Amino acid sequence: MANNTRSVLVVGLGRFGSSVATTLDTMGQDVLAVDKDGELVNRWSSQIPTVQADMTDVMALEQINASDFDTAVVAIGDSVEASVITAGNLLDAGISDIWAKSVSKEHARILQRIGARHIINAETDAGKRVGHLVAGNYLDYIEIDGPYTVVKVHTPLYAVGRSIEDVQVHDKYGVTVVGLKAPGKEFQYGSKELVMHRNDELILMGKQDQIDKLLTGLGPTEHAKGRRSIWEFFIWAAGLSFLRYRLAENGLRHCIQQILDVAVRAFDR
Repeated sequence: MANNTRSVLVVGLGRFGSSVATTLDTMGQDVLAVDKDGELVNRWSSQIPTVQADMTDVMALEQINASDFDTAVVAIGDSVEASVITAGNLLDAGISDIWAKSVSKEHARILQRIGARHIINAETDAGKRVGHLVAGNYLDYIEIDGPYTVVKVHTPLYAVGRSIEDVQVHDKYGVTVVGLKAPGKEFQYGSKELVMHRNDELILMGKQDQIDKLLTGLGPTEHAKGRRSIWEFFIWAAGLSFLRYRLAENGLRHCIQQILDVAVRAFDR
């Protein structure tokens, strides 16, 4: 297996859980999907590794060696009690990296209190993304941790034929051009010399208001003066490097090196 392959236990084979499990399997991750419903298990058994078990039962966790997994996704949406008990059992089994689907704010709060590291409100998160896409401003939209957003857009009209440096994308607006994809050409990482053309697809990362002002060209945000904190730069650099890692698939070591390189360059400005 590749060094970046993780073993993931997905509990719950509803629409959300099955989507997570099949996506991870397609990406080459080591996945086991579990559900107490035998019909759902049989439905998915030909596509992904599955087992029928009730994960609210501690004995069931022992039988499938749950403690051997790096990560667990609790995708139970029809019972808050079952979701919370399952998450607690997985934490007790020694899995610290828990992703849990919540169906309400109260559910999310309980999951956080017992130690689930990542809380997913699938309906809200999906609705937010679809809302941005329906609005027509973006070709795609991803919200990442903190205030930052990643969007895919066409080149704004006022920027057609101009370079990233000429538009002063980062200096004026605080936005980073991660890369550019021209029709029929290979993806190019963002550099100040890169010229943007009509129908090019830009991958941008920044705060929501910064990106919106860049797209309209109505005026730059006031960029912070002086030296930023190293924490701010590590957040920015880590997000940028993660995107490049996903696009290039160069491996974890290369990703970490990019984080350090970008952070050092930014902090020295």
